Amino acid sequence: MLNHIIWLNTEYYSTFQIILFLTGAVLWVVNYVFIVRTIFKKKFVEMPAAVLAANVTWEFLWGFIFEQNMGMVVKIGYMAWFFLDLFIVWGFYKYGFKQVNESLKNYYKGFFTFGIIAWLAFTYVFVKQGLDNPLGANSAFGSNLLISSLYIIQFLRLEDKTVLSFTAAWTKWLGTGIIFLMCVLRWPENHWIIVMGSLCFIMDMYYTWIFFQYKRGLVKQS
Repeated sequence: MLNHIIWLNTEYYSTFQIILFLTGAVLWVVNYVFIVRTIFKKKFVEMPAAVLAANVTWEFLWGFIFEQNMGMVVKIGYMAWFFLDLFIVWGFYKYGFKQVNESLKNYYKGFFTFGIIAWLAFTYVFVKQGLDNPLGANSAFGSNLLISSLYIIQFLRLEDKTVLSFTAAWTKWLGTGIIFLMCVLRWPENHWIIVMGSLCFIMDMYYTWIFFQYKRGLVKQS
């Protein structure tokens, strides 16, 4: 039975494309680890609620329900993302009230739960309608557009920026950017990925830049 498992699909993807994708995937693992680390150290979830709901549902569906075509290594990677995201979900239910306005503190858990259900339904139908690609990249870059924009808004809104991780910022930018490059090389005709990925890259780069400027300002003041 083990002989029939395809660990990496080198017929559909080039070795370079696989290396790019796995590199980006590992950077996202590092990103999640630092977000979880911040939860335990700072008692704050830096991933915005809408982003987290989209992330965890995508990873559940592509890790356990849908089949991507790069191989078992990537399936295991998607599962790893999901289980790391579960820690972040737990953190949000516990500390998510710090993200929202005072008027929403009694309702944020209900809104977040509804968001998970809504994203689950949306992503499932999106894939079932044949709108995604073999790695789930169409839906991933669609939700990443939300991720990239909300991170910037949250950074500018927060007064105490010490609860945010710079490592999480640059690994998100670099990880998504490398996966975007891989997707463009493999599917240059996919204009959805090109547009969504370009916008995500620009916003992630901007987020990392303003975060860097903030940190450099702290160094100058010390």
